[in-house]
Amino acid sequence: MSSPALERATIEVLTGSDAGELLRLAVIGSGRAGAPGRHASPDPDGETITEWAAEVDSVHHRPGAGVSVGYRVGYAVAGVQVSEYLVASTAEVPDGPGVAVLQDGVRTVRVWRRAQDPVLPGLEQALDPATVGGWLRDVGVGNGGPARIQLLSYRPTRRAVIRASVDGTTCYLKVLPERRARRLERRHRLLEAPVHRAPKVLARPLPTVLVLATAAGRPLAEAIAAARSHPGDLPDPREVVAWLDELPAGVLELGARSSWVDRVDFHAAAARGTLPEEGARIDAIETGVQDVLAERPTSPTVPTHGDFYEANIFTAAGSVSGVIDLDSLGPGVREDDLATLLGHLAVLRSLAPTIYPHGDELVLEWFEVLARTCDPASLAARVAGVVLSLVAGTGPDQARQRLATAEDWLSRAHHLVAEAPQAEHS
Repeated sequence: MSSPALERATIEVLTGSDAGELLRLAVIGSGRAGAPGRHASPDPDGETITEWAAEVDSVHHRPGAGVSVGYRVGYAVAGVQVSEYLVASTAEVPDGPGVAVLQDGVRTVRVWRRAQDPVLPGLEQALDPATVGGWLRDVGVGNGGPARIQLLSYRPTRRAVIRASVDGTTCYLKVLPERRARRLERRHRLLEAPVHRAPKVLARPLPTVLVLATAAGRPLAEAIAAARSHPGDLPDPREVVAWLDELPAGVLELGARSSWVDRVDFHAAAARGTLPEEGARIDAIETGVQDVLAERPTSPTVPTHGDFYEANIFTAAGSVSGVIDLDSLGPGVREDDLATLLGHLAVLRSLAPTIYPHGDELVLEWFEVLARTCDPASLAARVAGVVLSLVAGTGPDQARQRLATAEDWLSRAHHLVAEAPQAEHS
């Protein structure tokens, strides 16, 4: 466990001008270790590395758990051009031949090639077109030829999502630590009935890899973007939430996971790491959300999705056609799913104003509808907490806009408390 100040300093080191030399040392070290995978590597003295260049691609900060930075790296080895993706992380991970360990007396940083993530041992195979083509053939997709691979997302030590296509059919691969892969498979199996419209598990070729069918329809985000020109494609918010009503009782038997709002302290810490100069405002949102919720009626425990927002909800012809990302499926309170949906909608316009010019209007319209199903003040406070969770992991300008949006929703919650201080939802 490290202090917030040390984590902020580590981010500066890993994204600063000296990071390139750190990575260069790691690449030289991997050459000495003799385990560079299929990539070219320098000779043991490291004297043949030339044309070195490194660019920060992503920053992942989990307060108290570590900082991971992804880099696009290019260099030449004995005249041969090499392009690869490296990760430098302070996270506690298993040491191995694919991990270079660097220490400066203050912090320990481990560096690995993305495909050789030490906590996701199936990732390299899941990124290999020939291997994946064989996996898909085994479930009746294609004839075993190489698949076309696209890495959609990667969170170091946490997960990777890959699109794999062959002969016109697309599937999705999720690479997770083994325990989490097992949990996710159980969740998908619970929703195998057609009424739930969740992607089917086609295979689990490795303990850490799931192969999933494609969800029908298109993401709700696309229907929202086209709402002005094709209003019939945008479902009524009650239709969206009706999917939650169909979740089976077996979801209540799954292990509970903390919601975004349950971990508002964690997300506030991450926000302070992104905007340290706005600490007082972030503190006010954190305590404000907690204070409002402490005074509101207790909601019943029901089956919840856990990450219910426009990228994970698929629609067709104005109806919900599928829901993906079931990793957080489990018992919870309905307001958290509603707040997750509204909180993500609340940042759409600032994220892409030309694509979602009507985003602010839409989120208020949907709030008015969804607030009739629960305690409005509690819902607004939870939306503020969700938006606060979206501050970290973005640029300073976007982070400040999200901070202001979280303040607006907390203010709305306070107004609703004043209007109906003893409100009870039945």
